[in-house]
Amino acid sequence: MGVIHVEVCAGTHCTMMGAMNIMDAIHSLEELQQEMDNPCDIEVKAVPCMNLCRDEVHGPFVRVEGQLITHAESESVMAAIMDRCK
Repeated sequence: MGVIHVEVCAGTHCTMMGAMNIMDAIHSLEELQQEMDNPCDIEVKAVPCMNLCRDEVHGPFVRVEGQLITHAESESVMAAIMDRCK
């Protein structure tokens, strides 16, 4: 299995809406996976504003392997990552 790429919008709006909490949760997931037999490699990075909040959709915005998650929450992002790990 390859690396799972996760991009978290670090624009002002998304940061205020909890994007950094999502990044913390992903890092916690990485730590938990080190104890598993077959951990996934996760590359998470904060990216500049994705310019999506000017539409009617609200953030925070996260992409997991290119799949956009709007109104992202830690649980939904971690579930998307775990789906890719299977």
